[in-house]
Amino acid sequence: MIYHDYAPIYHAAGQAAFGTALAHTILAHLPTPHRALDLACGTGAAALVFAAAGATVVGVDRSPAMLAIAREQASQRGLAITWIEADIRALPDDPQLTPHSFDLCTCLFDSLNHLTGDDDLTNVCRAVGRLLRPGGHFIFDLNTLAGFRTWHEYDQVIFDGRDLLVVNRLHFDQQQQRAYGRFVWFQRRGERWWRGEETHCERPWSDDEIAAALAAGELLTVARLTPEWTPAASDAPRVVYVAERRGAA
Repeated sequence: MIYHDYAPIYHAAGQAAFGTALAHTILAHLPTPHRALDLACGTGAAALVFAAAGATVVGVDRSPAMLAIAREQASQRGLAITWIEADIRALPDDPQLTPHSFDLCTCLFDSLNHLTGDDDLTNVCRAVGRLLRPGGHFIFDLNTLAGFRTWHEYDQVIFDGRDLLVVNRLHFDQQQQRAYGRFVWFQRRGERWWRGEETHCERPWSDDEIAAALAAGELLTVARLTPEWTPAASDAPRVVYVAERRGAA
């Protein structure tokens, strides 16, 4: 499973910063939700921001290692957040996941790109539509095909510190329409350096595929933005989608 051995490296390298920043941006442009659901919450970046703003928050992730860090971070901040270990493609029956009970659902830092099955995005959107109140928002960001086309076998330095080096080798298979990030890290423990490696696979989703998946959950795109919350160009490498649950609020 990805994000197991890599979980403490992800945390140490500060990769949660993107989710933290985007969560603050969301709160700057939308009313603070009463209840928020953060899917693929990872180490809790967005969930922590929403909880600190006063929302009741549920975070869902399938990696127990990432959730362990999220729980620790919430405890250190004195924030009461419900954490659920589950695959977002098949959310469990849980008393914290009551239908039509959330004002906001997020899935950040290209988490939905990790869904590679043809029905995966539709399954997630159906679940989100079931859980959101009418008028509630589903906000997620995706790496785009235009962005993936720039992944030409180059190494991206994620973190370079005294005791940790993290490099991500990026590659996009145009024929298979799959993008790969090969994370390699070197971590100093005492007098020795230890090496780890993990490969993540992502899939581009077209605007038409996204619209169809959202429609299955009675959701409609209301904005297509950059992470800085400005209109996204057609060739933007990353797009933030703001969708709304249809029906009377």
